[in-house]
Parts: sequence; structure tokens; C-alpha cells
Amino acid sequence: MLSLALIIGPEPEDLFATPDWAVIGLVLAVAGSFLLANSILFRHPRQLVEERFGLERKELHSIREYIFHRAQVNLGFGFLLGGFVLQLYGRYQPAPVNEGLPVVWIGAVVIIAALLLLASWSWSLLAFRSYIAKHFRENPPDFEVNLPLAREVGDLFSVPRYTDDTVEAYLRRLSDRLGTTLASRRPRSIAEPDDLDDDLGEGVA
Repeated sequence: MLSLALIIGPEPEDLFATPDWAVIGLVLAVAGSFLLANSILFRHPRQLVEERFGLERKELHSIREYIFHRAQVNLGFGFLLGGFVLQLYGRYQPAPVNEGLPVVWIGAVVIIAALLLLASWSWSLLAFRSYIAKHFRENPPDFEVNLPLAREVGDLFSVPRYTDDTVEAYLRRLSDRLGTTLASRRPRSIAEPDDLDDDLGEGVA
């Protein structure tokens, strides 16, 4: 019974009592180490070889992954540093009355880490869209000569495509979403039948 009490920890009324800060710091350090390892080892060596010899097609969404993993690195260093600080702080504090495993505090660390990861994933999309839009405003593209890029950017910014759409109408909506000027070297009437299914490489909504 004594060993079980040590594992479970304090009674329910003491769950939020002063914890063992050294243990909490250790948990933070473990979480930070996991985030750092996940951000560093997210690419398989095969991808690096294919990229080096030009065998891997670069897509826009891969840039968002870099932004997200950069945020992961920052979170990992933050957790790691916070863990070391709490361990030093706990080293010079009186020993806690209850020496059981602080389950509530560990759960709080895990939940906070998960929420921060979700927030980082959402932020990476907003930051990525901002960088792309700024680049195209400074360097207006001619999407008509690169329709696959137009479709990829349109999907990134959630530009809708319709069954009775035309290339010009779609590109105009895309340019409006980006805040750029539509550069068209092949002026065509919107009334002309254009098949976005063929031109953009995929069926429309």
C-alpha cells in the first residue's frame, strides 16, 4: 500500500499543492528534447538524396512544414530551458511533503505542449500565406504560363473552382486573393470555353 501511495501521489485535496519542481523541470526537459528530436529528424535520408540530385519535386506545402518545424525547435528550446530552470529552482527548495508522482502537473505539461503544437501548426499556415502573398505582390507572377503553380497557390489560399469556370475568371479570383495584378500575356474572353479540369490538372468543385 505504501509503494502504491508513492506512485499515485497525493490525495485529491492535495493535487494542486506545491509540487516537486525538480520533477516538473525534468518532465519539461523531456518534452523539450522530444520536440527538438522530432523537428530535427523529420526528414528521411532518402528525401535528402532525392533533393540533392533533383529527383524530388518541390511543392509549396513543404515550405509550410519547414516553418512548422522551425516553430517546433523554438518550443523545444523553450521547454528545455524552462525544465533546467525549474530543476535548479527545485534544488534549493524544501522537499515537498508528498513525494508521489505529480500526475496532475505532468498532465498539465503534456496538454500545454499539445496545445502549443496545434497553435504552431495553425500559425505556420498563416505565416506561410503571408510570405507567399508578399512575394507575389513584390514579384507579380504570370500564372497563365504556369497553371500548375496557379492551382497549387489557389489550393493554398482556398480559392474556389467551379464547374462552369474559366481560366481567366479563376486567375482573377486568385489575383484578388493575393492582392496582385493579373498578368495575362494571352488575353482571352471569359466567355470562351476553357476546361479548368485540363488546364489546372484536376477536376473543379
